[in-house]
Amino acid sequence: MGVRTGLRIRSEKGVHAKVRDSCINFAVWLRLNRDFPIRVVVYLKKSVQIKTVVSKELVSATFFAPYDKNSEPYIRVATGDYDELVRNSGEAHAINAILTSMAHELVHYQQWIEDRNFDESEAEHEASKLADDYCEGSTFFEEAVHQNKVWTIANEEGYSIATNEQGESVVPFWSSQMKIDKAINSVPAYRSDHSLEVPLNEFTSDWINELKEDDFLVGINWCGRGLMGHELLPNKVLERIQDEIKAKNERIKY
Repeated sequence: MGVRTGLRIRSEKGVHAKVRDSCINFAVWLRLNRDFPIRVVVYLKKSVQIKTVVSKELVSATFFAPYDKNSEPYIRVATGDYDELVRNSGEAHAINAILTSMAHELVHYQQWIEDRNFDESEAEHEASKLADDYCEGSTFFEEAVHQNKVWTIANEEGYSIATNEQGESVVPFWSSQMKIDKAINSVPAYRSDHSLEVPLNEFTSDWINELKEDDFLVGINWCGRGLMGHELLPNKVLERIQDEIKAKNERIKY
């Protein structure tokens, strides 16, 4: 039997439905953006903390790493403090905290896959980026500013316009040639279309103004056959790009 691949979620009875659904949706997004060459299951636990297998230490999440790649690893994530997190910081923060814990252990999974030492500092940093990218699409803005361009889909009639579940018009953009090529190859309706490179200054002036005037939303880094991703108001996209440019300039200073 060959090695199984993929990422799966298993939820214990008693785990809050919003936590379960958020982790499942996060896993769907992760499978579209990351490779899982050896199957890893994330077990959502209703307890507030989990006891580690070896040290018996109480933690919020843990990754079990087999000695060899012939066995499957697994992750356990404690979700029992969700209600307390909601009371203290709000629902969005509570969900983000649990997703970040899950992402932290998935970074350890990647370190294990690559036969690297477990680096807690890297895991903490990368987990925060993963959760933020899923919740807010942060990678789009970082890559767009770094490359000074974005991409959209063009056809004989102009550029592609999609309609979301609320009946709103959305124009999708991507922050790399690789991402847009993957989207075009994944969606049959896009097969006859092509990518269009847009300089960032043109995007933040001409395109944003036109999208705003037409009451269109901006889709960012959609992926998968179902084109999963974020939809933002043009002004919000412009604001996030301007913030990223400022942050980049600050990094250059130091």
